[in-house]
Amino acid sequence: MKLYIKNYSSYRSDQEDINIKQVLKQKYKLDTRRQDDFIHLALYGAQLLKEKTVIRADDELYVTSGYGDVDVVQRTNTYVNKEKQPVKLFDFINLLGNTTSYYVAKSLNISGKNIFQISDNFTYINSLISLYASIRNSQKDAILCAIDLASTPTEVSKRVLGVDEDAETVSSVNYQKFSLDAEDAIAEIEFDMKTYSLDEVNTMLAEENRTVLSSIRCMKLQSLKDSKFFETLASYAVNSAMKKNEDMVYIDCFEEKYKILKLKSLR
Repeated sequence: MKLYIKNYSSYRSDQEDINIKQVLKQKYKLDTRRQDDFIHLALYGAQLLKEKTVIRADDELYVTSGYGDVDVVQRTNTYVNKEKQPVKLFDFINLLGNTTSYYVAKSLNISGKNIFQISDNFTYINSLISLYASIRNSQKDAILCAIDLASTPTEVSKRVLGVDEDAETVSSVNYQKFSLDAEDAIAEIEFDMKTYSLDEVNTMLAEENRTVLSSIRCMKLQSLKDSKFFETLASYAVNSAMKKNEDMVYIDCFEEKYKILKLKSLR
């Protein structure tokens, strides 16, 4: 499967120290009331993308995450199980994944297909597959938001993500606008539904001359790895390669299963 990327946006908390809520209110004039940090992060990435590319009302929107808005889940658990209090109204609303999608779509003036989806590991690649299948049918463009908010405390999320407790997790949001049309595209991304074994990956890498990056979970692979971690790191790696106009291969893994993304710069 192959898609063309028209533009992108990225934010990582370890690379930029900003007050996102304040920027949304002052620079972008957005109403941030009744929203939490997860939604603010998604909105900020959306505004960065909006500054760089044309977004149409009928563009499809996909939002995916490693584990969603875990902070609101933890707050709700505290209210109900520890304090024996009812769930606060807006925490209940923000528990729903489609709440984030709604606010993002509203900020981008999108009225087309709008989906929040999280899959069991490889959520970015699996979302690409869903997106591809949809726009093959609709012939529209699509926007993908990959978002992870570093939770506090971090121990539970690290166990869910399958990384060591000493790994450093950060917050990040990355967007791409995808199309089946190569005109004015800045990069081409290729992926498939196959799950690879370690031997298959090593065989491929032996003939690969592009930059190879992998998740820190791929401990058996000799490849470049980011020192920080978030589940949708593949999305950031794609954006980082486009920023450098580089071709790149990204490998993600979980429990000895591997998935592969290939990026080709068109600039």
